[in-house]
Amino acid sequence: MDKEVTISERDKIFATGVFLQAVKCTINCIEQWRWVAVGFEDDSYYDGGLIDFYDYADTFEGLFIDSEDEDLDESD
Repeated sequence: MDKEVTISERDKIFATGVFLQAVKCTINCIEQWRWVAVGFEDDSYYDGGLIDFYDYADTFEGLFIDSEDEDLDESD
């Protein structure tokens, strides 16, 4: 870094289109710090199609917003 910057464990940084936060995790019994995406700024795509998702969920399947659920929400 060009100048000294103080960042705490709770701070988030912004990279192109994504907010990142440092998270301590244990992988293969080794404790490490890793950057984890905690928010997104723009649209996201998978295999050429627009994909909508939640930033976090209790299950892998719960991360994805079902387009049928969105259609029901819009009719309210």
